[in-house]
Amino acid sequence: MHKIAVLVVSHKNCDVLELEAVADRVNPELFADDPRVSGYVIIKTCNRVEAYITAENSREVLADIIKRLRLEKSTVFVGKDAVEHLMRVACGLEAMIVGEDQILGQIKKSHLESKKEGTIDRLLDMAFVRAIKAAKRARSDTKINEGSISIGSAAVAFAEIITGSLVGKKILVIGAGDMGALVAKAISKKSLNAMFISNRTYEKAKRLAEELSCEAVRLADKEKYLATCDIAICTTSAPHYILDYNSMVRVMEHRTTDNVLYIIDIANPKDVDERVGEIAGIELYDLDSLYEISQDNLKRRLSEVSRVEEIIENEIEIFKYILNRENAEILISILYKHAYHVMEEEKKKALRYSRRGRSEKEVLEGFAKALLKKTLHTPTKILRNCTDANFIDSLMVQVEKEFDLDSTN
Repeated sequence: MHKIAVLVVSHKNCDVLELEAVADRVNPELFADDPRVSGYVIIKTCNRVEAYITAENSREVLADIIKRLRLEKSTVFVGKDAVEHLMRVACGLEAMIVGEDQILGQIKKSHLESKKEGTIDRLLDMAFVRAIKAAKRARSDTKINEGSISIGSAAVAFAEIITGSLVGKKILVIGAGDMGALVAKAISKKSLNAMFISNRTYEKAKRLAEELSCEAVRLADKEKYLATCDIAICTTSAPHYILDYNSMVRVMEHRTTDNVLYIIDIANPKDVDERVGEIAGIELYDLDSLYEISQDNLKRRLSEVSRVEEIIENEIEIFKYILNRENAEILISILYKHAYHVMEEEKKKALRYSRRGRSEKEVLEGFAKALLKKTLHTPTKILRNCTDANFIDSLMVQVEKEFDLDSTN
């Protein structure tokens, strides 16, 4: 397990633009071209960039990557800590909102793509399999993912709460990235009057709109559509305001309905100037509003965290057991090869001595003593140099049991 390590850059220490910059620089070539790396899996989402690797000195490999890319806002986990982190991410414990479902699908996708490309080795593959099992157990055995609490689903649920119902409403979704797509797909299942999707890149908005059978809107035309919509949900990763104060004043001057315009800003950094909320006829809500409205669900999820952590601890023990069994089989194979080599060498000597006229008894005794001594020499040396008291104690228990010994004698 010590060979596994992970490089983590996430929403916990970076904003969206910083994450995008890191995502552009952390690419497969970094690891594919490094002879020290046995396997790797890269996970990229809107909230995190993670690179899992296996190497003899995995910490050193990632330290070199951090130095080369100048990743000041990064964290490295090694060995058991790396596996535990992977399981926590898969179970939704490291998400921006606890228990978020989407990350498991992204982990599965990255895992499968790595297997298809042949970039993952057996050890890392086993770690991902166990992490996915842990996440499935967390979802089936606990309530960690119950209730609308992910940012996208919470925004849709929140829109229904503040408007009373989405039936017959006109909605503009600004942003066609991961979050915008999530929101648009959830809203498309409602009985709307119309839904419009706008994005900086019009073609991207058009592709999503075609998938959901709604209308794509050029970002430059957003004011025209805001003047007729009931709700706008902003989800972009732009570094500047998409809806500023002056543009929204113009929108309200040309508004064709007396209905309140509800704006839900779930972007990070914010898409909407806070002063927009002061304009008559507009009600502006941001991530803090979603956190507030989802607090009950969040509390219920948080109460399940300790149960999920118990599942993760159990899965780590299972993983360690599997690795120990595999390592034991490798050790046994090495011992058998060593013993066979000694036997073959001593057999040749015994045959030479026999041909030279030595007695059968002398040859047999010499063969037996040499075989015993040379077969046990290296394992004995290793045991004498072993400083792990727990290992020695465990081994003694097994030896006493198998050989029916009394340790008091």
